[in-house]
Order: sequence, then C-alpha cells, then structure tokens
Amino acid sequence: MMVGVVPSHAADTTPMAEDPGPVGSFAWKGFNWQKRFWGGAPQYNQSFDPANVSSPDANGHVTMTLSNPSGSAPAGAEFQSTREGFGYGTYSTTVEKDVSALAKEVVWGCLFTYDPEATPGFNEIDLCEASAWGGGASYGESWPVTQGHGYWFDAGKPPGEGNSTITFDVTSDLILTHKMVWEPGKLTFETYAGEGYTGTLLKRTVMVGSTVPVPAKEAIHFNLWVTGGGGGDPAHVAPETVTIRDFSFTPPASEPLTLTAPTPTISGTLRTGSTLTANPGTWTSGATFQYQWYRSGAAVTGATGKTYKLVKADANKTMMVRVTGSKSGYTTVSKDSAFTAPIK
Repeated sequence: MMVGVVPSHAADTTPMAEDPGPVGSFAWKGFNWQKRFWGGAPQYNQSFDPANVSSPDANGHVTMTLSNPSGSAPAGAEFQSTREGFGYGTYSTTVEKDVSALAKEVVWGCLFTYDPEATPGFNEIDLCEASAWGGGASYGESWPVTQGHGYWFDAGKPPGEGNSTITFDVTSDLILTHKMVWEPGKLTFETYAGEGYTGTLLKRTVMVGSTVPVPAKEAIHFNLWVTGGGGGDPAHVAPETVTIRDFSFTPPASEPLTLTAPTPTISGTLRTGSTLTANPGTWTSGATFQYQWYRSGAAVTGATGKTYKLVKADANKTMMVRVTGSKSGYTTVSKDSAFTAPIK
C-alpha cells in the first residue's frame, strides 16, 4: 500500500485487471490509482492537494479540481496508476470539459504515460493535453488554447529530435474522447467529439520512427495544473474542474506462436501384416499429436494411431501419415510424411 492516503471505497464496479497495481487511494476502471499528495513539478508553485481529486462517484466518474482557496496560492490536482509498465496497447479516455474555456495559465494534462527514470530522458506520451501555456504576453504574443498529441523521448533535445508533438484547435464540445494505439515504433492518436468513437473525428495523428518511446516503467497520469510561464498571472488563477468519465487499456492481441514442426517419417517393413510407425520428429516441447494414415492418397478409416498394421487392401499401394501437432497458445500445424514405396 502506498503511504499518505487511506484507500476509499469507490463507486466504480469495473472488474479489476489481472495486474491492477498496488492498492492506492482508490480503484477505478479495473486499476488502482494514487491521489498526488506530494509537491513539485510541473505546478509552478509545486503545490498539489490530494483533496482536489475525487474518488469515483455513483456514475464511476472522477472529478479533478484546481483550487485557489486564498485567491493567491493555487493547488493542482493529479492522480496516477499504481501499476507501472502498461506498454503497447490501446489507451482511451472520455473527458467532460470545455477546454476552449480553460484559463490561459491552466494546463489540462489529461492522460499521459510517464517514467521519470527512463533513459535518455523521460518516457512520456501525451494522449491529450490542452493549454494556452500562459498566453504568450511575455513574448509579445497572444497564444490560444490548443490541444496536443505527442511524446517526449529525450527532454534534453529540441523538438523534432527529443520529442514530437502536434497541436490542433480546440472546440467547445463539452465531452471529448481520446484514443491512442501504441505499437513498436508507431503511435496513432485520435480525438473525437462526444463519447465514444462515433462523433466527429477532430484530429488523427500518426507518429512513426526510432524515437517513439519503448515500454519502460511508465505509469498513467491525469493532471490539472498551473504554468508560471508565458506572461499569465498564475497566483490569481480561478478554480477549474474537469470530470473524467472513463478510462480503458487494452493490451495488443497476442499473436499465436508457431510450433516447430519437422516432416514426419515412417519406419517399419513395407509388407502386409507388418506394422508401420509414425515418427513425428522433434516438435516444440509440450506439443500433442494426432495421426491419420493414408493409402495412395485416401484416408484410411479408423487409422488414427501412431502405428498402423498393414492389411491386404494396402498391397501395391503407397502409405503416408499426417501428423497434426497442437499446443495452447500456438497455431495448430499439420505435416505430411513422404509416401512409402508400394506395399508388398
């Protein structure tokens, strides 16, 4: 159990995943999650409050709040999975928030994977992030709120080398659904208006290349915080709330393994009354076999054992055996022996 917060009884009834992670502050959507109670980056004043993250309500929704009770000392909100290392697969979240109305100092971190210890930088993939990043006044510019898809591979390198991000315009849709498919060397992001994938596709981004992060010990985070840059007024930011309706992770479908399957052989005397033996050879350890004997290309009824006793009907015919190997998690394979010489 993680230190700092007593676990609560969540309203969410999603069955727990096979690996939900250690117990944290609450269980939600099949995984355990920890409300952030420690300070530090990225919040400009390093202040986070675990009370700013609700436990799942009766609808299974989690609400995050950016608070500012004194009017001059805002506190951010963040929660993260206690499980580390989700890796390749499909990630999805549905969020209830008009991000076009975000204060210019507020950053809606939404869903991102992060491993601060991954080398060479940190292993961060941002499925959805929205902000005006302070508004740009300190640069003599005016920045709008935009959303982004992308990743950080090496924080010490500039855009295009250590990271790759794509920004796009926000809309006033109250509900957004974000989806990401992480594959070796490839990331596919999609953002939809509404709940699920039937609404308008607002942005689809595909990123490929050698700098696409590889799985490490990344946890999944959601955060709502204040940036100190860009010319905003972070200390006096107004409170914000975001509701996260859903989260899911589906690992990639596992491809069946292939059995090692040599060509079988037949041993024995090629004479009626003698017994032939099928020799399957060395297959993948643990494979089980089925046999079918053939007489000049036609299956012999009932001849399904490893051995076969030759009968008068086999005289002047050739014999072959088919070996079918199977093992859980592997593709079933059939291999045919060569035909024998004619039986005497």
